[in-house]
Amino acid sequence: MGRPTLNVLVAVLALLVLIGLVLLVVPYAGNSVGEQQEEAESGISAELESQPRKETLQSDASRQASSGISEENSQTADRSSEYLILVNKTHGIGKTYKPKDLKAAKPAASDRPEEYQKLRKAAARAFYRLSKGAKKKDCVIKLTTGFRPYDYQKTLYKQYIQADGKKRAEQYSAKPGYSEHQSGLSADVSSPSVDYELTRSYGKTKEGKWLAKNAHKYGFIIRYPKGREDITGYEYEPWHIRYVGTDAAKEIYEQGITLEEYLGDI
Repeated sequence: MGRPTLNVLVAVLALLVLIGLVLLVVPYAGNSVGEQQEEAESGISAELESQPRKETLQSDASRQASSGISEENSQTADRSSEYLILVNKTHGIGKTYKPKDLKAAKPAASDRPEEYQKLRKAAARAFYRLSKGAKKKDCVIKLTTGFRPYDYQKTLYKQYIQADGKKRAEQYSAKPGYSEHQSGLSADVSSPSVDYELTRSYGKTKEGKWLAKNAHKYGFIIRYPKGREDITGYEYEPWHIRYVGTDAAKEIYEQGITLEEYLGDI
C-alpha cells in the first residue's frame, strides 16, 4: 500500500507543476501575440496617416513642375537690401548723409563737374558694364550727374524755383534732403545724339530705347517712367536711372511698376 500511494503523490505533484508552467507561459504568449497585432495595426495606421501627406506633397510637386515654377526661380529680391532705400518727396535722406563708398563713374560726359560724377561702388561698376553693353549695340551712353550733396541740391532747387516757380520746379526737382542723387545710387545719363542734354526726347532715341529695355539687366531701373507721375511725384525722365540690384530691377521691369509700388509704399 505505501508504494502505490507514493506513486500517486508523485503523479499529482507532476501534474501541479505542469499546470503551473502552463499558467506562467500562456499570459506571455498572449501578450506577445497582442503586441505583434498592435504593431501591425499601428503600422497600418501610420501608413494611412502619412498617405494624405505624401499625396499632398506629390500634388504640390506636380503642380510646381507643370507650371514651370521651381524653388530657385520663385525667390524674390531681398527687400531689406541697402540698394532699395526709398528716397522721394515723402522719404528724406537727411542733410548730412553721404555714402562712404563713392567712386568715379565711367564713362562720364567731359563737360560736367567731375566731383558730381560719382556713384556708390556697386552702382559705378554696374554702370560701367551697362555702358559697355550699350556700346556693343552702337549706343554711347555716358553719365552726366551722379551723387549730389545736400548743399548742391539746395542751390539747384533754389535756381529752379526762381526760374519756373515752386509748383513747376517741384515737378522735376527735389527739395534738398529728398533727392535720390544724394543716395549715390541715381544717375542722369545721356548721349551724343542729344548733345548730352537731359530731354524727354531722349526716350525716342536709339540709346534711350536701348536703355529702357536693357537697364534692368545691369541692376538699374528707369526711376520716373511715363504715365506714373502720380505715383513717383515727378515728370517722366527717360535719362534718370536708379540702381536697385539685378534681382529687384528684373522684377520691377517685368512687372512694369515703380519703385514705390515694388516696395509697397504708395
